[in-house]
Amino acid sequence: MIFRWSIWGVHKEKNIELLKYSIRSFKYFFGNNHEYYVYTDDVTSLNKEISSIALVRNFNENGYSIFNINSKATWMKWCPSSRINIEETEVYADSDVFLLKYPKEIDNFINDPKLKFCIMNEFNGQTWQHGAMKRKADSDTPFVNAGFFVQKAGYDISPDLIKEFEWWKRNIKISEQTHHDEQGALAIALTKYLKNKELCILPKDKYILIGENENTEIKNLSEITLLHAVYPDHPAFYKFKDYIDKVIS
Repeated sequence: MIFRWSIWGVHKEKNIELLKYSIRSFKYFFGNNHEYYVYTDDVTSLNKEISSIALVRNFNENGYSIFNINSKATWMKWCPSSRINIEETEVYADSDVFLLKYPKEIDNFINDPKLKFCIMNEFNGQTWQHGAMKRKADSDTPFVNAGFFVQKAGYDISPDLIKEFEWWKRNIKISEQTHHDEQGALAIALTKYLKNKELCILPKDKYILIGENENTEIKNLSEITLLHAVYPDHPAFYKFKDYIDKVIS
């Protein structure tokens, strides 16, 4: 399996601690016999921090990446491409996503021949979670969270995602861009797979978002498999940091 993260710009300094914890949490449960990559716009500076736990690679390692654009939307997370190796199951995680138990649901997903892709559920699905892409979403478009996304070996979201990315470039003005546009594009790209029962949406009570407005009542993570301590200030990471330490130490 391939596990991949992305970090760039000011986030390299601001979120480096979260990124280290995220990588360590996945390595704790999955072990060292997998590939762990961090993609970035500055390999040299990040290598000093990450090289002992993951391989640091450049956004443009295969030539200039189409997703390497400055925007409010987080397209850079898919540099150098939205699929690294189609022969491997590939897991993308944001730097504020932490694995707290072995994810049996991912094994079930991989072993189900019908399913192709796997993603987190959103918290209290609302149209703003599709960003400016809500203009293109329809009643079938799922409310999913792009902070954790799995592509099974043999399947590739790239053609569908690039189609939505190109639509976004043509139709969304700079003044209309939001932080959630890429997530909305991915949700639209996944719609046909949901309708064909080829998309696994993980249970939101075990794969959970916690933030300033999400699941604020949660005080105990003992039943949680995966925590997304959401942007912008990631309060849940700092609130539960001691717990995460105990889990992965």
